[in-house]
Amino acid sequence: MIAMLHRLFICTLLMFCCAVLPAAAQDSLLLHYRYVRNYIPDLPRKREMNGLYRNQMIELRDEIVAANHQGHEMPCSSQILEEARWLMNSTGNRAGVERRLADLRASLKHYDQSHAFEQQPGDGGWGRCFTAWYLRLHASVDPLKEMLVSGTTPRHPFRLLDPVNTPEKMRALLKGMLVSDLAADGNDHRKELNLTITALAQLLFLPRMETVLPHDLPRDALAAALRDFIDNEWQDPDTGFWGAWYKVGDEIRRTNDLSITFHVISYRQDSPPRMRQLADTLFAIRTQRYPYGWRDQGTQNNHHAYDVVRLLRRAWPEMTEEQRRRSEAELAIMLARSLGVSIDDGGRFVDEPYNSVAEAYYFGVSFLDEIGFFRKSQRFWTPLSLTDPESLRQALIGNISRLDPTNPMASAAIRKLQARD
Repeated sequence: MIAMLHRLFICTLLMFCCAVLPAAAQDSLLLHYRYVRNYIPDLPRKREMNGLYRNQMIELRDEIVAANHQGHEMPCSSQILEEARWLMNSTGNRAGVERRLADLRASLKHYDQSHAFEQQPGDGGWGRCFTAWYLRLHASVDPLKEMLVSGTTPRHPFRLLDPVNTPEKMRALLKGMLVSDLAADGNDHRKELNLTITALAQLLFLPRMETVLPHDLPRDALAAALRDFIDNEWQDPDTGFWGAWYKVGDEIRRTNDLSITFHVISYRQDSPPRMRQLADTLFAIRTQRYPYGWRDQGTQNNHHAYDVVRLLRRAWPEMTEEQRRRSEAELAIMLARSLGVSIDDGGRFVDEPYNSVAEAYYFGVSFLDEIGFFRKSQRFWTPLSLTDPESLRQALIGNISRLDPTNPMASAAIRKLQARD
């Protein structure tokens, strides 16, 4: 049934893609395509470190996913793998990589890793198996959001924001992460910047998060300072994008980063500036490799596709008619690809690009929900009536329900699937 649904839906979308743009609009759009001269940093240290450790990472990742399929969640192992990958891809810290790989191999001997989902009493943070502060900060956001859903409060005060608990401290930290000088130390701060912004934007911009943060935290002042930094110091006025900056000789070169831009604007309640420029840039980088485009290993995965849909949704109110027509065509193609390539007949998402099975389900469900496959109220981009998604919804709920319910990614995916118009 699901296979037949996929084939029918893909045929419908392909017909929609052919019909969405009349000939006149197509001619006009062709004149509007433009090339974005995007700086892509050369990372020789990353290539060197990948040569040393990438194959080990792949083998260990496969062990984690195999354990997932046997019913073992392995969250501690997944956290260690993420940190080891960051050290491999962004630093020259061989000792750190080897230490984390040893930790990872040791963790794989233990199937009960529920402690990785527990809040820590010292600073009130989560992500126990991480050692880097920014990774623990990022890992704490989803558990705090789950507490809001369940109506509970943190057992221990959440003090993990203490290093950025004044506007001055926060701005200094972000500026220190913003520019990487590869000639000086070879370290790329992009991932630290991305995940720190992701966490801060949710904790400071989402109104409901106030109730789980310490009462003495100057949240309004921090949110205002973060918004000012994002809009007035960081955004590229020509492209509308945000990204890591790199020092090259005497120059500072900006990047247009899909993931960072997604995280900068996703959680704001107000309308970010320069959305038309952002939409034009988004179309222009379509064929480039992630994070400077949509492609991942020659295709597009649901994580990056989710980013694109969210950006188009946020830009939609400011778009020209041409931009909207282009958006409709691109979104139809992405939806057809997701249904036809990333999910099997049993409602199981392909887990190859991810650190865990739960992560594959979370981003797959998030993409389908964001694009409006399950809910008409989410379908901002088309008035088209889509094929009944109920059989796929039920298959996904059944598969995700077999995962550990304390995993915040699994519970968030279930909640999105259970949401109704």
